Amino acid sequence: MKKLNDANTGILVLLTTCLFLFSCNNDNDNLPKDYAGFESPKETVECEASQSECELEIKIVAMEKTKEDRTVILATPTPVAGQATVMQLTERKVTIKAGKKAATTIVKIYPKQMVLKEQNVTLSCTPQWKEGGISKMTILLKRK
Repeated sequence: MKKLNDANTGILVLLTTCLFLFSCNNDNDNLPKDYAGFESPKETVECEASQSECELEIKIVAMEKTKEDRTVILATPTPVAGQATVMQLTERKVTIKAGKKAATTIVKIYPKQMVLKEQNVTLSCTPQWKEGGISKMTILLKRK
């Protein structure tokens, strides 16, 4: 009887370990394999009101490495007529180099031009190939 209990305990430990290992997979099953877009859908940036500008580094990621370069187009919403630009892209096209899974770019933020102390801005990322889908990132800008 003791041998049977020891065998059952061993099997239980083995199964639990296997379940744990399979559940800790790094692949994000919610995203398609050809995904290329923002690493995070939300960011928060706090800038001092006295600063003329501050910068935010944004990471563009791909789910898999490929043998060719991949280019995405970034876009900010057009400002309302008469409203100053609060955010500016340093580059509109970002390229993920062949054999890599990520690229970064810098976005400049102008806190003095913000009308409110907190403001949401949405960026979009459009892959330049058929299968790629548009991803969006919301940035909460806070002026201290």
